[in-house]
Parts: sequence; C-alpha cells; structure tokens
Amino acid sequence: MKKIFRLASKLYFDLWTKGNELPGLSGDKLIAVYSILKYYRDNGIKYYSYKSKNNKNISGYSLLRSKTNLSLHTIEKYVPVLIEMGLCFIDDNGDFVLLGNQKTKDLYNSYKLVPIEIGKNVTDTATNVMLVRVHAKQLEEQKQYRKKLTRSEIISQGIDPKTSAQLKAAKAMSKRFGEFTLNEKTVLSVQGFAVLKHGAENNIKSLKSSGSYWKNKLKKKGLITTERQFTKIEKMSYDYYLQLKNSRMLDNNQLYRKGYLVKETVSTFSTVNNIKEVVSAEKEVKVKNDYKKKQYLQFDMIDFWMNQNS
Repeated sequence: MKKIFRLASKLYFDLWTKGNELPGLSGDKLIAVYSILKYYRDNGIKYYSYKSKNNKNISGYSLLRSKTNLSLHTIEKYVPVLIEMGLCFIDDNGDFVLLGNQKTKDLYNSYKLVPIEIGKNVTDTATNVMLVRVHAKQLEEQKQYRKKLTRSEIISQGIDPKTSAQLKAAKAMSKRFGEFTLNEKTVLSVQGFAVLKHGAENNIKSLKSSGSYWKNKLKKKGLITTERQFTKIEKMSYDYYLQLKNSRMLDNNQLYRKGYLVKETVSTFSTVNNIKEVVSAEKEVKVKNDYKKKQYLQFDMIDFWMNQNS
C-alpha cells in the first residue's frame, strides 16, 4: 500500500520557494522532509520523547531520527528551516511538535491538496515531489491544446461560413492568433525539466545538463514516459549522410532515420499515474494576503491522480 501525505498547494509553494532560495538546500527536499515528518507523527501532531533500553532520553532531533526514515544530517539541515517558518518546534520536554491541521489551514487554506507519495528515503520522496509539477505541466499543456482546438474549429468555419456571425468570429480569431501549431501530444524540453526542478529564476549553469539528468531520473523511476520526435528534412542514402556527418556539415540534432535526414525536436512526455488518492477540493475561507497576487505554479489545477490503466 502506498504511503500518501496530502499537502496544501500554497504550503507546497512556500516550502519549494524557501528551499530553493537558501544556499545548499533543495525546495523538493524541504517539502519531502516536512511531508515525512507529518506522515510518521504520533497521535496527530507530536513525536513524544522516550527512554531507550539503556535509560537514555531520546528527544529532539535524535527522536526524529529514530521515528522516521530521515538521516540525522538531513534533519539537522532542513528542520531548522521548518522551525523558522513556524511549522514545528521542540518543546521543553524534548517532544517534537508539528503545527496542527487547523492552524496550518488558517495560514495556508487552499482549494486543493497535493498528494505526496512517501518514498524509501528523502531523495526518493523528493523525486515524487517534483512529479507534482511535471504532472501540473502536463495538465496545462492539455488545457492549452483544448483552447487551440476550439480556436482552430472557429477559424475553419470561415472557409465555408453558414452565417455572417461565423465569418465574423473566424476573422476575429484569425486576426488575434494568426497561425499556430496544433499538437495533441504534450511536450517539454530538457531545459523545461530544469526549470520545473529549480524554478525559472534560479541561476543554473547548465539548464540542458540539469534538465537531462532529472528527466532521466523520472524515467528510470517509472514516473514518466517520453517519446522522441523528428521532423523530416530530406530523403538521402545512409552513405551520403555519413559523408555529411564526417565533413561536419550537420548539426548535433540532425540524424538519419528510415532513409531520411531528420531533425530531432522536443520530446513528448506523459506522467505515469499510479496514485488513486483523490485530492480533496474545499471552499476557501482565509487566504494569506501574499497569495492574492501569486500564481502558485499552477498547482491548483490538480484535481486528482488516478491510474489510467486500472
């Protein structure tokens, strides 16, 4: 049975942003640490200190190490940030106390809760955290396709309009959007994977290298599938292709496939959804003022994940 913790989308945003802003930390790992702590907690909000067999008092960070799958190094690195954010604290008894659900709701009330699958360790869980944004990107691409499909249908009515209203609507739509590509498949470049991992404003030396790494990591874990795409340039023999390649007349993304010189374009991608946990929607009552102008990285579009093949 999968271990799922559901996190308010706005709190997800705050943790991800905070973790990426601090040197040496990761936004995904900060979310992962918080999710793991919430999932394994005792009786709702606390980790209770206790006496070990040799009568040693186990409290504070040592307590978290004994009760979760987090290493002491990870706890010492990330928990102080959570304490600073007011999400937890260590009381006088050495108990580790997490902010209760109701108090968390008062600060981070959201329309949606995001499901985080708790993995075998913090790195595994952090990869599942990233999958949330990849899945959100896929939903956004599908939403854009449906919009473009509607525009295309309206424009096509102008070829043989049945009413003057159809002709007027077709001309207006064509003037506003011009020519556009209609692609049913969802695509994301390797640079796009890097942006989803680190954020658009994070200064990464090599977006391509970082994006390729995280794309392959998600694939190897079986969380996404990808498919390479190619555009035909011209028909030619393989021998002639080798001549061009050896003379360095081709770009790195120009390849030979099935009798054609082709150019590799952006790969398609799709998340492999094995989570059947329904993400609950709730009426928003209180919202932090800061959020009224933020985009939340489109997390609120996530309604639920389910296995498409079940």
